[in-house]
Amino acid sequence: MLQNALERWAARFDGPPTVVSQAPGRVNLIGEHTDYNEGLVLPAAIDLNVVLLGREADEDDFVSVQVPDSIDYRGPGWRRYAQACRAALEARGLKPPPIQAVVDSNLPGGSGLSSSAALELAFLACWNQVGGLGLSSFDLAEVAWQAETEFVGVKVGRMDQMASSMGVEGSALFIDMRTLESRPCRLPDGVEIVILDTRKPRALAASKYNERVEECARAAAAIGVPSLRDASLEALEGARLAGLDDVGYRRARHVVTENGRVIALLDALDANNRRQIGRLLAESHESLRGDYEVTVPELDDMVRSARMAPGCIGARMTGAGFGGCCVALIETGSFQDFKAATTGSYDMYGYVKPDIFAVTASAGASCQWY
Repeated sequence: MLQNALERWAARFDGPPTVVSQAPGRVNLIGEHTDYNEGLVLPAAIDLNVVLLGREADEDDFVSVQVPDSIDYRGPGWRRYAQACRAALEARGLKPPPIQAVVDSNLPGGSGLSSSAALELAFLACWNQVGGLGLSSFDLAEVAWQAETEFVGVKVGRMDQMASSMGVEGSALFIDMRTLESRPCRLPDGVEIVILDTRKPRALAASKYNERVEECARAAAAIGVPSLRDASLEALEGARLAGLDDVGYRRARHVVTENGRVIALLDALDANNRRQIGRLLAESHESLRGDYEVTVPELDDMVRSARMAPGCIGARMTGAGFGGCCVALIETGSFQDFKAATTGSYDMYGYVKPDIFAVTASAGASCQWY
């Protein structure tokens, strides 16, 4: 990617860049749809990322290796994320200088691996370096979250930005989305992360995401708690008897039980308890399918195919749902057999050919002088 970006730079600008930044995508191991309920999550930054070459300039000029220049950054294209980051910095009283930038990425867009958060963090890391803004990794994540929620207009939780900015090599990142405290959780030796991209477009993800946010808020109000983070199964049963509708009950039950599964998976990873890891991932997927209703046949059948494959410890859907990716944890050294068996089984359903690839947990966003 760096070579592609350098070639694009030379074709666009005179003189060399002064900085190179990068920001990774992320995969969420467990803790799905809990972040906007002030819950618990366990994402990992991955070794697929956005790379950016940049330098201070007289005015902003953003170029992508992959996207034609004809797409105006003031329109609905990718450049709006960069402009949103500038606006978020300025809203905090900071003065990011104009920059020239070329970006490239090996993250599959629209698959649920947080390519937008990675793009935001690559720009913010560049501005932090070029402008001497002195922002920490946590600060950068907060600015990226503000950019996406206030200036792009997508009401997401903070998980994606925190994972991309604060990722730790070889570890997942346990985050309490209420306190925003985080700590690394090292993956056991002999365990690999595999992404199973169904390549099913997530056409309903945005609208259904907002719908789920509203359903959870209504359920919390019916239970009488500020957030579903404060709910218990006992309180949920009481609210059901008092008239909480079935949809609200099931949405809340997923969030309450998913928070419990995050804690249980931390313990299972620490103990290297493969059987428990697999059971928790399976329970998470079933809860997302039955109670939260965000899976589609492609996701369900991909998980079913993966679980039967050699070396599979556990698998579940990951991300907002309605398409996109699943994640599997597998035994180290089994990837080729796992991929072949999963692909062969999944192909029998007649879907679009999937993309299955191994990733490693990586460090978060960074920038250095070029």
